[in-house]
Amino acid sequence: MKIIAVGASVTGLAAAAALADAGHEVQLVERESTTPPSTLDDAADGWPRPTVPQAAHSHAFGSRGTNLLRDRLPDVYDALVEAGAGEVNLADFPPPTLGDFERTPADDELNMLTVRRSVFEWVLRERALSRAGVSVRTGATVRGLVTSAGETGERVTGVRLADGTELTADLVLDASGRKTAALQWLGAAGLPVPEQTSESCRITYYTRYYRRLTPAPPGPLNRGFGAGGLWDSYTAVLFLGEGDTFSISLGVLPDDKEMKALRTEAAFTAAIRATPLLAGWVAPGNSEPISPVYAMGGLDNSSRLADPAGDLPVGFYGLGDAVCTTNPAYGRGVSLALAHVYELVDLLAAHPTVDRAQAAKFAGASKALLAPWLGESIANDRGRAGLWEATVAGQRPQAPPPGVLTFGAVVAASTKDVEIWRRVAQVMMSLVSPAELYANDEIAERVGRALAGGPPPQLPGASRTELVAAVRDADEGGSTESRLAA
Repeated sequence: MKIIAVGASVTGLAAAAALADAGHEVQLVERESTTPPSTLDDAADGWPRPTVPQAAHSHAFGSRGTNLLRDRLPDVYDALVEAGAGEVNLADFPPPTLGDFERTPADDELNMLTVRRSVFEWVLRERALSRAGVSVRTGATVRGLVTSAGETGERVTGVRLADGTELTADLVLDASGRKTAALQWLGAAGLPVPEQTSESCRITYYTRYYRRLTPAPPGPLNRGFGAGGLWDSYTAVLFLGEGDTFSISLGVLPDDKEMKALRTEAAFTAAIRATPLLAGWVAPGNSEPISPVYAMGGLDNSSRLADPAGDLPVGFYGLGDAVCTTNPAYGRGVSLALAHVYELVDLLAAHPTVDRAQAAKFAGASKALLAPWLGESIANDRGRAGLWEATVAGQRPQAPPPGVLTFGAVVAASTKDVEIWRRVAQVMMSLVSPAELYANDEIAERVGRALAGGPPPQLPGASRTELVAAVRDADEGGSTESRLAA
């Protein structure tokens, strides 16, 4: 089958590699015209991606995606390890409060890769484009869809580029990410348009990259792949990269005026140093920054998932963020994109005819895969944003409804109960459905027992007062230095 994939970032590249392995011919159509770095070292040191803002930020490569790479794209997995990616199993890093920890066979699936997004994508690109039948056309912006009449009505048979060129194929995939124009393309072509829903994540991220200078980690690694926590007005998480690299991301409310200064290097560093859990990592002599501070906002939990029972476009499928986006804080984007890609690969093997039945099957598979994670992200973001908004306003946070398990409660209880910890890890790594955690009677009973004596001690972070003072002092100091220099 000849397939066009719009977008040559992680989802498009993974789709091209997976589909080529299944015997299909794939042409990637990418709007960026700049040539990617020619070497891995150049990519690692900085790969500007103006159309992919999340590429500059921290990434967690969770278990579902890691296991898919290992099992179905082993050449990509091996190339990442050869490039320095670390191999981590979360069961090797249980909370010390759990005491004697006995592994189970299920723990063998809790695998992760620690690697920067730029290195991950460069390796994936190199391996995907090495496959016979995969090609890429850069500097090509899709403006619309090409359709033709079939036995059961209009179907998509290609794309129309900004210069008027038409490219044809048996199937068109949208891998253009959260900023996709697919709804406009479908509407202009007179094809069914899925309903779009969107809710703000209520968070802005600031990220900076570092190189460790010490022979051993200069601080605790409470998450296996890194370290971090969630406090009453912010979150701070360190992600290990390949070799001695790591990144730290801070998350705050978009309208938290006191935190706007985090875009400056001085205020960003001050916030980390005010967070005891991470302060050692940026202490003088322990690391050196290797990037500026990157900011990313305007994030939504959104859905463009089609109704399997409704009218559907034939010959056109969205993948990953193009149909469902969730808060990147949960680190599921790459895992769910890879899982979505293989839903399509397996469907094409079982149902190769491009028709209404195929479209319905893929819409159903997409909804079953992605909708639970969208719902969990929305619920967790509402709870976290409510806590932060109350703290910033100097108010008491609203308690959750009775009997409702929250992300904060299950995480707190996971430090006291090994089965809760295991289930939290499985859900965070997208290995089991969120319902297995939040709607499970046994887990609910365990959480109640674990927290009966009160919540466990909180990880060492900064209070709101301490965080504001640290950021304000750093910002004012920077402003003074700037005036003196001028």
